[in-house]
Amino acid sequence: MSIHNKLRITLVALFVFIIGLVGLNFITFARVDGDSPAINASGSLRMRAYELAWLSARLVPAEADEAAELRRTMMTQIEMYDRIMAGLRRGDAELNLRPVSDEAVKEQLRTLQPLWEEYRTDVFAVAGAVGIEEKTAANAVVAAEVDTYVDEVNKLVTAYDNASQDKISLSNKIGVGVTVLAFLIFAISSYCIIMEVLRPIAVLTAAFHEVAGKEADLTQRIETERHDEIGRIVQSFNTFIGDLRRIMQRAQACAT
Repeated sequence: MSIHNKLRITLVALFVFIIGLVGLNFITFARVDGDSPAINASGSLRMRAYELAWLSARLVPAEADEAAELRRTMMTQIEMYDRIMAGLRRGDAELNLRPVSDEAVKEQLRTLQPLWEEYRTDVFAVAGAVGIEEKTAANAVVAAEVDTYVDEVNKLVTAYDNASQDKISLSNKIGVGVTVLAFLIFAISSYCIIMEVLRPIAVLTAAFHEVAGKEADLTQRIETERHDEIGRIVQSFNTFIGDLRRIMQRAQACAT
């Protein structure tokens, strides 16, 4: 194989490696970046759960007009809560949520869903209560369970965070592997260039110096079994030295 083709193959391999490395970085970044909306959304569930409990507590002593506004706010929050929960499971393009893939997150979502439905029912009970005593009793249920419910939400946030950390850890391991592979490719490429190009050229240069020196050593001959560009140069050099040696021998014979 000619040096030209060897260098071409080396350059193509390096180009493919660089493109693959860049693509891998983009894919890894996209996977990690895609977890951020889910982590933020799951974290917002804590705030929304506490907000529903706060609205429920405010609804107990509220007058008619304020109570109507509080109920509308509670309904809006519950609708958004349902949307986030569904988006975390199945994905939601508008919320930048992707369908969950991590098994630990899936399991915690399955655990959290019935708890949310129960909590939502208790909040609805406060919104639908009529008398102050009925509102107070329904709100006491919400106040008693909100901390327990939020603990389960915290487990969901932790599961998302752990999944993201696992991806980051895997990305770091891949990065180390790619770095080692890049070093190996560099070392192999350097060795090939030195052995296939630079060293033969150095041998040729030394031989030309011997021929061009004051002593004009015409016994120089370089042995090679190569059939590439360097091999043809070596053959031409040996032919040139052989012809030059014969010319010098004839010249000496004529002079004698």
